[in-house]
Amino acid sequence: MRKKGFSLCLAAITCVSLLAGCGEKAKESQTADNTSAVQTQEQEAADEQNGEVIQLKFTSWSAGGEQKAVKQALASFEEQNPGIKVEAEFIDNANYTAKINTLMAAGDAPNVAQLNGYLAPEYGAKGQLLDLKPYLEGQVDFEDILPEAIFEYDDKIWGMTFGVECQMVLYNKALFEEAGIDAPSTDAANPWTWEEYVDAAVKLTKDINGKHPGEEGFDSNNISVWGTKVFDSPIFNFTLLNSNGGAYIAAEGDRLLVDSEESKEVLKELQDLIYVHQVAPKPAVTSAMPSSQQMLMDGQLGMYMAGQFEIATFAEAEWGDFGVAPLPKFKKPASMIWGEPLVVYDSKDEKVNEAAVKLVLALSNPAEVNDLFVTAAQMPIYKSWYTDPEKKAVWTDNAWHNESLMSYFDSLFQTETTSREAYYVKNYDPIMAIVQPRLDKIWDGVDVDTALEGLQDEVAPEMQGYYKIVDYYSDAK
Repeated sequence: MRKKGFSLCLAAITCVSLLAGCGEKAKESQTADNTSAVQTQEQEAADEQNGEVIQLKFTSWSAGGEQKAVKQALASFEEQNPGIKVEAEFIDNANYTAKINTLMAAGDAPNVAQLNGYLAPEYGAKGQLLDLKPYLEGQVDFEDILPEAIFEYDDKIWGMTFGVECQMVLYNKALFEEAGIDAPSTDAANPWTWEEYVDAAVKLTKDINGKHPGEEGFDSNNISVWGTKVFDSPIFNFTLLNSNGGAYIAAEGDRLLVDSEESKEVLKELQDLIYVHQVAPKPAVTSAMPSSQQMLMDGQLGMYMAGQFEIATFAEAEWGDFGVAPLPKFKKPASMIWGEPLVVYDSKDEKVNEAAVKLVLALSNPAEVNDLFVTAAQMPIYKSWYTDPEKKAVWTDNAWHNESLMSYFDSLFQTETTSREAYYVKNYDPIMAIVQPRLDKIWDGVDVDTALEGLQDEVAPEMQGYYKIVDYYSDAK
């Protein structure tokens, strides 16, 4: 767990002289940055005149509205850096790691790639990644960067996110009003209880005749509006497990915790959304449905647990009738802020490496490429972009960063958030490859104890401990 070291609430920024001082420092810093940028652009212009254009390859799993924002950001980068061209490839998330491994084996690795965080120290230790630390020193203020944004292991920085992400409940405001449900609190420290979430899901769910679960004649095979959904992605359910004192894997990376009583209680509650409360579709039904974002916009889904990046799809569709709330709690409130790193594969060509690092820095800077941040596809990694009113307005002064979302952001950065275990548990992917099929059985209706039986022994050979990630404040530290 980690405690935020700064406050985002603008109401708390009352010291005018402090803001003025910060403004002057920001101007001085910006002036220095601008001078450096001008010099670099002049060199790139000269290189271009000499026919020396650097070609970079970039890969990402971004999709939907987020992919559109990434493409716009890359176009902005090329416009500002005429001596650098970026070839982007977007790969399906399910096949992403396998494709990256294939490219590396063929000697055709991308220069810059989005990468699952748990792979950064592994690839770095093999000498496949560029240590970003000597490139970032002198270019960024590490005190201004959120700890979740830097992947530093053993004094080497193997990756840096271009933005951070957070979890939330997204809901259709019109459906809430129609069902007579009061808007939930946006305070991350004061979320709905799990029981309140279930109660709201029951009120939202209705069949083609307008009947709700529990009412006589309710037809669960003909639903016009689902109250919520259950997702098989560990990243969302992990936070709920944490809220009840559970987890998938122990912080030390030496055993599972998914079969603890605390974790099993949450898994059973999630399963009950489908088979007991009848407010969420079965997996077979879900796979044939439109996306959750589309269903929410179309009034076919009342609410679901999501990442803020999904708002980018709403922005693309120009739909703003959504509300935001923290994830519901079991024993305690639980939230998570995370970001997958951008890594630079070492090309052994210093000019190319420097251009690649420049792309990483540009994608994380709302002043250079704000497409990612205006649409909520990403949240800035720099604290000053939350606390400085002028900077904050650059990415939040739009319809998608509505009052509900900004109220949640303000509270989120003042509360404790859990550390994503994928970033410090060694061998995370092979471990979860064994765990996931057991979880799928639970979503298919198999008894939780039966589904998890014998799992500890099966996974034991894959347990290899944990990485000590600098400044991430994991429980394993």
